[in-house]
Amino acid sequence: MDSTHFTNLDPDVYKAIALFFLLILIARFLLSMLKKLLDHKLKNKIIEKGMSEELAGFLLQTEDSNEKNNSIKWFLILLSTGIGLLITESFLPLGIHSIAIVAISISLGFLAYSFYLKTSGQ
Repeated sequence: MDSTHFTNLDPDVYKAIALFFLLILIARFLLSMLKKLLDHKLKNKIIEKGMSEELAGFLLQTEDSNEKNNSIKWFLILLSTGIGLLITESFLPLGIHSIAIVAISISLGFLAYSFYLKTSGQ
């Protein structure tokens, strides 16, 4: 299989893949917001029933450091993917080497995230 096989793909395939990932990101965002809203409502119900606010907060605690780490992870992955796509654009025509460039850049993003976790003591 030569690299010209990948250059003959219909541009709609790329659009469909981008739309798929965009829908996944939107769904994750909506689920995250729904979880936060339901946790807040549940905490208020627990407080109304007579439990102390500290105990309700302890029962429903969310790990802020985990959310921070998740945000940094997505930032590094998206940044490295964008850099990989920019590098890929300079090596046209698209081919198997383009996939390799993006894959390497994404793996470097994960590597940067693991270094971040190691230095932050997580």
